Amino acid sequence: MSKLEVFITNPIKLSAGSFYPRNYNPKYLFVKEGMSICPTMSQYIVGDIKGGSTPPAYFFYKDHGIPFIKTSAVSRHYINVNDLQLIDEGFHNKTIKRSITYPYDIIYTMTGKFMGKAAMCPPTIAEMNMSQNSVVLRTASPKEAAFLTIYLNSQINRIQVRGTYSITKQKFMNQGKIANLKVMKYDSKYDALMQEYIDAFDSYYYAVLRIQEIISEFNKDYHLAFKDEAQFGFVVEPDSFDKRMLMPNFYRPDVGETIATLSSGTNTIGFDSENLSKGDEVGSANYLEEGIPFIKTSDIINFDVDYEPDCYCPESFLSQLEQDIKCGDIIFAKDGKPGEVAIIQEDNKVIISSGLVKYRPRNTDERYWVFLLLSSKYGESYFIRNGSLLPLLCFTLEPIFLAHLQFQK
Repeated sequence: MSKLEVFITNPIKLSAGSFYPRNYNPKYLFVKEGMSICPTMSQYIVGDIKGGSTPPAYFFYKDHGIPFIKTSAVSRHYINVNDLQLIDEGFHNKTIKRSITYPYDIIYTMTGKFMGKAAMCPPTIAEMNMSQNSVVLRTASPKEAAFLTIYLNSQINRIQVRGTYSITKQKFMNQGKIANLKVMKYDSKYDALMQEYIDAFDSYYYAVLRIQEIISEFNKDYHLAFKDEAQFGFVVEPDSFDKRMLMPNFYRPDVGETIATLSSGTNTIGFDSENLSKGDEVGSANYLEEGIPFIKTSDIINFDVDYEPDCYCPESFLSQLEQDIKCGDIIFAKDGKPGEVAIIQEDNKVIISSGLVKYRPRNTDERYWVFLLLSSKYGESYFIRNGSLLPLLCFTLEPIFLAHLQFQK
């Protein structure tokens, strides 16, 4: 639901080129006038701004190919490397070679609710490509790329973008409008600060890569793997059916074998049900552009959450909902994107949606053990077994049921 906004503008500032009221918002006019003598984005870009393109479905693969990013996987400053797809290398190198993206190139989203987010390509990805809803910006140096990324995600630029985009069926910025965005002037005095940003940026992605490797090593140690879902078929005896669970995945033998691999031990630990709680909905009518971050299932990014999401809510909701999210809590999705797992890394105030479950570990050892299990094929097997891969069916496990999951220690 849109909120009514009323303001007065000087008639002399009205333009025949645009009658969007937001173009005459005092905040936008202040930014526009204050940055009128600043350089444009095009002055920082090497070559042209290149838009991506989405390949046909048969060019997407599960186990090989070039990483491909959707706009939903772009956050402010970060991309979700756990939400990348893989596309055909030949299609990447030939048909959409214009948008080939290398480390420290900037990915900038230009369409829809994810519009206006910027993140550099990580050093851990040699090449990638993107959908038609994003563009790639290449600068003369990584330091300038870091500078532009920080600026594009800043509040000043968000105000500028808010008065610049067009509306067809959804928000949209074309390459021309992006090229004409006003940008602060880069100065050599920022060099040391930008190098710090790049060093921290590199450390972050190498740490995420190591976490992925550890999860993969764990799966290999226990020989945890699923068969290809597209070719999977099996037979279930009638007396094996449970009338409470009629989803086919519940009876997949490979899923059952995966669960049995770890749950057959005698030394087990389970969730403390008192430390489990679901999130809440705040209602779209209460969404704000600033306030307390409202974390949805799509806001789980690289085993943490996005602290600059698309939706915010009033601070008064903290006391009303009594969620009490703290650093070290484990968050995982039970619907939307079932199986996404994160450890809250900051003590920032956030509110989680009803699609998420919070678990407060009893100690540090339990925190990382439960995180590893939920992130592995073993944890994934529970979400596959009790949920559905069909988008029209949602995963609806209750915390009291989740409390019965048994993990081998």
